Amino acid sequence: MKNRLVSFVFLVLLLWSLNLFGSEGGIRSVYLIFNSKDTVKLSSLDETFALLIKNNLSQAIYQQQIKQAQYNLKAAKGILYPNINGSFGGQDNLHLAITPVPGELVGKPGTTFNAQFGKKYGYNTGLTASQQLVNWQSFLQISVEKQNIGLNQLSREANIQLIKDQAGKYYYTALIAKNALQIESLDLSLADSLVASAQLKLKDGTIDALALNQAEINAHTIQVNIAQSQQLYDYGMANLKMLLGMPVDTGIVLTEDIGKRLITQSEQSAIGKDKNLAIYQQQVVIAGLQSKAQRTVAYPNLSMSLYWGSQQYRNDFGLSFQPGAWQPYRYISLNLTVPLFSGFTNSSKYKSALIQKDIAVLQYQNAKLQSEVNDDLLIRDLANYSDATRASFASFQLYGSNLRLNRQKYQEGVINIEVYQRCFQDYLTAENNYLNNLSQFLTTQSTVLSRQ
Repeated sequence: MKNRLVSFVFLVLLLWSLNLFGSEGGIRSVYLIFNSKDTVKLSSLDETFALLIKNNLSQAIYQQQIKQAQYNLKAAKGILYPNINGSFGGQDNLHLAITPVPGELVGKPGTTFNAQFGKKYGYNTGLTASQQLVNWQSFLQISVEKQNIGLNQLSREANIQLIKDQAGKYYYTALIAKNALQIESLDLSLADSLVASAQLKLKDGTIDALALNQAEINAHTIQVNIAQSQQLYDYGMANLKMLLGMPVDTGIVLTEDIGKRLITQSEQSAIGKDKNLAIYQQQVVIAGLQSKAQRTVAYPNLSMSLYWGSQQYRNDFGLSFQPGAWQPYRYISLNLTVPLFSGFTNSSKYKSALIQKDIAVLQYQNAKLQSEVNDDLLIRDLANYSDATRASFASFQLYGSNLRLNRQKYQEGVINIEVYQRCFQDYLTAENNYLNNLSQFLTTQSTVLSRQ
């Protein structure tokens, strides 16, 4: 019965080990929710942010890294549990050792007899259990792995802040370009009508070729602006698709009206704390734990082991499971290891770990100082761009009003074409100033909104 039990234990351990190391770790594929030729409507930046966090591929990577850190913690906690191994071994003693014994033992006093002890073949099978009772370095490693999970989570939050800032800039770039294309299409109609009017007046002899050339120059300038606005729109849309994890043939429609609302409702709430600073703080904590773990290398370790097995020795080759063929072999041991001298290796590594902690503290202090200065400048920039956008928008409206009035005067013959063209050029300049200031304001605002 005992022999069958030994065979059964050995078989179970073999199958268990094959199942443990042959199973797959469970990395699952990440599937996009978008299909080709879908059309996604975005009505606000908040809606864009929600879609971004859900579908951005970098977030899927950070989720996997968090899972990996959690498994690393479970692996580190393995020190708290005993390790149990099953073993089976056979040995062929090709030539047994000779031991000289007194001849009195074999009835030949005064002589020495060369005796051989043991059997030619020996087999051992059993279970070995070991447990770390005191191992300070491994215990601190558990704390390090816990903090690594927090570090990965903080890195994920910092990544969300980064991609929200990027998505906000591309969203507003595309939105401003879309608005600019609408304005510039009206500008081109006015410019074309002015060219047509100038051509008629040139035939009548009431203006010279210089006036017609200037009208055509204005029309060409608007065509260049339209091409540049279209390029900015395509650029913003392409980068939005990449951030939102969309296939290339998926369409995006921006339904938000940029109008006066984005200018008059510039919510300048207090900027949130830069989430990258939390990463530096966490690195300081981890560096402190790692320095403590390196120090504990010089501490004594205490462990215990237990062996529960059986042996079989025989002179002929083979293996028997008959009753009495296997003899019990068991022991328990307690091991205390005290490091005495390591050639100053551990001491140097500990000093290096302390310096690494100091480096982490200095990096955090430097990042905090830069963040405070940059955040203060960011709030000032937002206020200045807001004021400049409001002022340039008001000027743009006034120039538009002047253009309509001068167009009416030109059609009635009150002013000549040169005066009307100067007014038209001033209008185009005011339009460019407004769009540039609006772009600066909204891209700065996207950075502020990414902190919330």
